Amino acid sequence: MMKNLITNFFLVFILLLSVFTLTACNKPKTIILFNKEPITKETLLRNSTEFIAGKRIYYIFITQKPLETGMIRIRVLKREEKVNYETSKIVFSNDFRLSKDQIYYYNDYIVMNEAGTYCMEAYAKNNMERPLAIADFRVKR
Repeated sequence: MMKNLITNFFLVFILLLSVFTLTACNKPKTIILFNKEPITKETLLRNSTEFIAGKRIYYIFITQKPLETGMIRIRVLKREEKVNYETSKIVFSNDFRLSKDQIYYYNDYIVMNEAGTYCMEAYAKNNMERPLAIADFRVKR
């Protein structure tokens, strides 16, 4: 009886372990980095998340694997903190085509004129339900 219980426990453990290891998500690794200066090889790792209103906020979206569609949507949300629950409003949204020489990244800049907490999201054009990357930044006066 005890041996049968241990065998069943072992089989359930192996089954759960295989479910978690064999069904791993194969989503490409992506990231959004921000900078106060134009992004180059030298300035790439000088990541910043605090900016001044009215100044350029340079960003780069990097993906490990090329996207199938070759198009992304960058969306910026402003978080409203004055209410009891956290809400967001879209302040910027645009679609961009990744050029042949930039299939692993896209970089540009935006300007936010209002102080607050913002969230940038990058989506693959063929899957607008789940962002590929999310990054937060703050704008001060």
